[in-house]
Amino acid sequence: MLFAADLGTLKAYRLEFTVQHTPRLEELETAVLEEAHTRVLDKVTDLAGRRAAPTQKSRGAPLGDDQNLELESKRRLVHQIADHIGRLIQSGDYQTCWLAAPKEISHQILEQLPPPIRNRIKRVIPCDLTKVGPKELADQFLNPNFWTAPI
Repeated sequence: MLFAADLGTLKAYRLEFTVQHTPRLEELETAVLEEAHTRVLDKVTDLAGRRAAPTQKSRGAPLGDDQNLELESKRRLVHQIADHIGRLIQSGDYQTCWLAAPKEISHQILEQLPPPIRNRIKRVIPCDLTKVGPKELADQFLNPNFWTAPI
């Protein structure tokens, strides 16, 4: 099984080889996390109670409260991706899996997975490959010239 993920999308593929030993990817599932595509202002409804940071010489300053909200949102999205990957691996009983995710979240996803599931992921590419086609995705994992990080 092969996974391509970013903070808003998870794609799962089954890798099979034809009689001529050419790779073939079959897309099993695509999960779009709607929370990733919303803005902070859409989540925070009480704008009247928010205060801006003190300013100098009447210049505007950004609000400081958004940082923790964005970090928490990112943490939740990573947790949802890891849960989804865990369910797919367990339901299909796959022994060898590969993961492609951006460098910022690939290790966080692996940390969220339980050890028996994490041990099944044999190769990680720290790159966002959710928007590439199946042929390019298979080339990234199967070509030894592309750099990959074994687990």
